[in-house]
Amino acid sequence: MTQAGSRTFALVVEYDGAFTHGMQRQSGLPTVAGALDLALSTLLGQDIQVVVAGRTDAGVHARGQVVSFRTAALIDLRRMPVALSGMLRESHIAVLRAVERDADFSARRSALARTYRYRILNRLAPSPLERGRVFHVGARLDVEAMKAGAAMLVGEHDFAAFCASVPAGVVTRRTMTSLAVERDGDMIDIWLTADSFLHHMVRIIVGTLVEIGRGRREAGDIARLLVPATRSDAGFTAPAHALYLERVHYAEPL
Repeated sequence: MTQAGSRTFALVVEYDGAFTHGMQRQSGLPTVAGALDLALSTLLGQDIQVVVAGRTDAGVHARGQVVSFRTAALIDLRRMPVALSGMLRESHIAVLRAVERDADFSARRSALARTYRYRILNRLAPSPLERGRVFHVGARLDVEAMKAGAAMLVGEHDFAAFCASVPAGVVTRRTMTSLAVERDGDMIDIWLTADSFLHHMVRIIVGTLVEIGRGRREAGDIARLLVPATRSDAGFTAPAHALYLERVHYAEPL
């Protein structure tokens, strides 16, 4: 039941996924949603449970996660990011922006698309400075072959082969609006934007593209993975620690 006089707010959140057990609340374990709930409840003096735009797994980072909540408490939007970031410092979470939204806004349901970035360090030696932030691949990757494979994933397809597990009744068709593979020296960034993503979908796509880059698959193999195929037909699941939720897209940008 909506509290009389309550308003809807959205927060843009950044966090280091190495220090939590993912976004979703878990009893007895530190999670991003749990930390945000506690900080907001303490700050506003009432029980708050945030709605999240992207249910990132343990180890996955975010630069542009979005959460929403409703409250009748008085809020100073200018001070809220600073106050919450101070409370969340030990959880390695920062609030970048706080904005008021229309009453029917939901961080999850109102989202039009989500953009993720996956970072690969492609050189012989690993990087002590980027440990826990990139996926190190020592063998030289053929980026042009990876681009050719990536291009075949753009559009509306059945991505069942790129889902770790498909719950009963879940539709596996998704629309990938863009998928870019970019090399800058030793770094390869894979940017993916879609209306929504299946469980481990980004990481399985990346693993499949890495196998193409290593010459273990042909770029054209992507076509048969969209027939649809099964999870065992696609590539390995790339590690979580190199994945970043960069942005959540709305009709009215945050």
